[in-house]
Amino acid sequence: MKKHLLFLLFGVSAFSGYSQKVVWEKTIGGAHADYLFDMVPTLDYGFLLAGSSLSDKSGVKSQKGQGNLDYFLWKMDKSGEEEWQLSFGGEGQDILKSIYPTADMGYILGGYSNSGKSDSKTSENKGKNDIWIVKINARGDQEWQQSYGGEGDDRLVQIKQVKGGGYLIAGTTNSSPNQDKKGDKYGGLDYWIIKTDKSGKVEWEQSFGGIYNDEPRIIVETEDGFIIGGVSNSPASGSKLKDGYGGYDLWVLELDAKGSKLNEYILGSENDDQLNDILINEDKSGYTLTGNTYFFVISTDNRFTPTSQYGFDLKGSEYITSTAVTANKNLLLSGYKADEKTGKKSYVAIEVNSDGEITWEKELSTSGDDLLRKTVITRDGGLVFAGNSTGKSAQYKTSVQGRDDYWVVKLGPKSETKEPEIKIEAFPNPTDGFTQIVINHEYKEGVVNVFDLNGRLLHTEPLKYDMVAVDLSRYAMGTYVINIKTDVVNTSVKVIKK
Repeated sequence: MKKHLLFLLFGVSAFSGYSQKVVWEKTIGGAHADYLFDMVPTLDYGFLLAGSSLSDKSGVKSQKGQGNLDYFLWKMDKSGEEEWQLSFGGEGQDILKSIYPTADMGYILGGYSNSGKSDSKTSENKGKNDIWIVKINARGDQEWQQSYGGEGDDRLVQIKQVKGGGYLIAGTTNSSPNQDKKGDKYGGLDYWIIKTDKSGKVEWEQSFGGIYNDEPRIIVETEDGFIIGGVSNSPASGSKLKDGYGGYDLWVLELDAKGSKLNEYILGSENDDQLNDILINEDKSGYTLTGNTYFFVISTDNRFTPTSQYGFDLKGSEYITSTAVTANKNLLLSGYKADEKTGKKSYVAIEVNSDGEITWEKELSTSGDDLLRKTVITRDGGLVFAGNSTGKSAQYKTSVQGRDDYWVVKLGPKSETKEPEIKIEAFPNPTDGFTQIVINHEYKEGVVNVFDLNGRLLHTEPLKYDMVAVDLSRYAMGTYVINIKTDVVNTSVKVIKK
């Protein structure tokens, strides 16, 4: 018998945010529009923001526009100050949707593009949009790029590096079978899952779907394969074996390591349900799913049978866009809500314990629309919210650059934290290429020196940021001393070159 999800609604009082205060906020962009879609924390306590920019060189943007929309990266330190920015693109629209840190201390950038071979894009366009991934190293230099697509519309949703060093891409497609996509076209939009090697060469690809729209949202790597979570409004048809409950339902696929479907699961209600994330429980007894009809949390066993579920009505139209786990094992659910009367959108976040009780809540808004895309819990126990804002100056927003800006807000920890002991750290260690040296203190000037164990100076360069990428790939296997000398400390760390 089909089991419909019962959402238990908790009325949320006016948002207070108790002791966590705004420490800093930054508005980033050029004179036109800049759209943030993702953010990752960096080893130096800073953040890398990822999105797309319509702006040319203007405002605080120093990168020249290359087309209509370009991939746009912004690196900030732990205080929100700019360290560097990058853009990639062709003559058309290039939409950067996902960024993921790689084992070699670089990043893989994933999105989609309708640009042809032009400017910094080296591949021709194959259809309406192609999936486009770009690999950069620890210094932000491009190492390679690849595109995948057919005659239709192919869009990346998420990319992750997986075991073995390759990448798994989840996206949507309505392309017919072609050189890149071998599988059938089932409906309006299908899941398109692509596994590549370390250089972006396709190892396998699979498509899944019914007669209507099927859209993946999240990749979860398991011990034996992958979980692909998304949404579907298709009935049983095509490669989809089960009917849904309402409009859009959650459609979860269990794949083996080669992409073959092992199982599929449907969770939903009579309404349109959207999936944000799937977390593997710490004891591996099942999964936690988050998403929205309202903000919801569903706990399941390993066969995706619900064991408990909670819903939270925030008195508006809510859209959950980010899920994180706090130090005390609570869930931090964040996104944005549209006011019931005016439709104006605001950043919102709630912390929920295992009993489904709200233990903390926060709302941030300006005079315009504020769409929160990603929340990161910082090492000091604070929070960083990153999204888009069209608002002018407000209580928590002191500047504006263009029509749509990246808007990043740092909340302090709930309690005071002790300043860390001044030391430097190296990640990874051992390494066969780059190692990131985290400085861990404020300084005015300094240098990084690389010595061998005989004390011979191999390399030196001035310090600019809270983290420096040191390339050991040119040296023989062995142990090297990375020395950081600033106006505050003179200290070293040993790094093993594999």
